[in-house]
Amino acid sequence: MIKAAIRSRGGHVVFGYLVAVLIALLMTGIRWRRADRRALDDFMAANPGIIIVFWHERLFAMPFLWPSRRPLRALQSTHADGRMMAACIRRFGVGTIWGSSSRAALSGLRGMLRALEEGSSVAITPDGPRGPARVAARGTVALARLSGRPILPLSWSASGCWRAGGWDRMMIPKPFSRGRLLMGAPIHVPPAIRGGGRDRQAHDELERYRRLVETSLTELGARADALCATPRTAPDPPAEEATSPAASRNHRSKPLS
Repeated sequence: MIKAAIRSRGGHVVFGYLVAVLIALLMTGIRWRRADRRALDDFMAANPGIIIVFWHERLFAMPFLWPSRRPLRALQSTHADGRMMAACIRRFGVGTIWGSSSRAALSGLRGMLRALEEGSSVAITPDGPRGPARVAARGTVALARLSGRPILPLSWSASGCWRAGGWDRMMIPKPFSRGRLLMGAPIHVPPAIRGGGRDRQAHDELERYRRLVETSLTELGARADALCATPRTAPDPPAEEATSPAASRNHRSKPLS
């Protein structure tokens, strides 16, 4: 019944508004620690248009936590759920790029490249939209390689959270809990290697950076959970050490708030 209502004309707008209200009510009742925003502010000032990544399980709070003065667009599918989410995040000042990692992928990639060129940041959940949870796809790294823009890992946690059903077991912070937002070390992906029979080398390099994104987000989430004493109810995928010294240099997470 709810699915039918969302698919109805104007239904996605109404439900998107209701979800935005729910998020705002929950978020304003949480004691978010905002001791240091300077790291993000300085990085954004030096790098207009960056690629924000976070796990799909931590999607719920991100539209609220992102500083609204910084332009941000998120990739959404064109089906009913995607249109509802677009209506929801619009209430927090986040724009939409239509496409998905599984359908209309080329259109979505072009839209993200265009947004980055215009100075807007883009948000991607590298394990979405269907999982498996905490396993990064290569699309984020490919976008960074094509655009020349850095990848910035983000994660949040709270001292009390509900876990929704579904493949990602999405985290929903409980009212009046303590929250923390963390920023990981930026990841800079070098331009693609061309010619000279180096296709295999380029493939291996792409895979190394994919693993680096995955490891960074998993470690960042674990650190945020530890700071908030949040139990992790789903197993992590095996993490592998990054093999690129340039990318893993200073690979320590920093508190944003």
